[in-house]
Amino acid sequence: MKDIHFTQLATDTNKEKYTMRKTDRYLLAAFVFAAVIATQAQVRQILSPQKDAAVEQANLAAKQASVAAASPDATTTCKYPFSAGTGNKFISYCVTANGNIISFASPSGKEYLATSHGEGYSICDYGSGKQYYDFAGSGDSGNWQAPTTVSSSATSVKIARTTTDGLYTLTQTITLNAGNALAQVSMVLKNNDTVVHDVGLIRYADVDADGITSNSFDSTFRTAFGYSGTSGYGLQLSWVSNSANAALNGGVAQDIPGGPSCEIFLHSTGGALQNTDGSIFMDVDSASLAKKASATFVSEYKSF
Repeated sequence: MKDIHFTQLATDTNKEKYTMRKTDRYLLAAFVFAAVIATQAQVRQILSPQKDAAVEQANLAAKQASVAAASPDATTTCKYPFSAGTGNKFISYCVTANGNIISFASPSGKEYLATSHGEGYSICDYGSGKQYYDFAGSGDSGNWQAPTTVSSSATSVKIARTTTDGLYTLTQTITLNAGNALAQVSMVLKNNDTVVHDVGLIRYADVDADGITSNSFDSTFRTAFGYSGTSGYGLQLSWVSNSANAALNGGVAQDIPGGPSCEIFLHSTGGALQNTDGSIFMDVDSASLAKKASATFVSEYKSF
């Protein structure tokens, strides 16, 4: 009986020790988890501090000045609204008569373009050095003919626009993909001239996630994106495809809110940006666009 008593005592003691070790492990795990969360919050705060009212006011004033200085050809008026889904699958955006996307919300309540209305397209003629662009709220080059709406429906709009010198026609088809909560942008550039041209085709956006102008930006070869470190929501512009007579030049994050010039890397630091009123764009080049030929560039906008 004595041996049994000591055996039982040892067993109970071991159980108690095991229970304590198990409890200690749970407490330690909880402590480590809390420490990780706190560290992540501190890092996020360092990289993207809370909205600075003075900075925001100055950035918004600069954007408004840009809109005021834009060519009379530019418009920030919504003409073709699109929306679908609910919750995390919600998407809503609007296209101007010129083919600019001047608002983009996804999921519900998360807006990325409406602060600046800065979004659009550019043609760079590298032979002549001439640029044709329409960035809506961020300006228009003033060398475009009036746009023509080729077709429109509940899920798509197709808009054609020719340059004033008649050299190029850009036809854009902007399509709602409700299942994936994204907007796909197909741009077809036709060389109307009788000679070969070396051209670039750009899609651009001034991202102000959650209506805040100071965001974080970065890019990869096939994607450029901007996001709010405060809310954690962002907008990405991604390459989908291009025709065989064109080549992807990559995604670019800029340290300015305005659209790119034909010196496309002029405002790129080549790395990530934090707390910056910046912008993004994607560029495809067609070094030898033959006479009467067309080059195609397809991209898409999606929140993340």
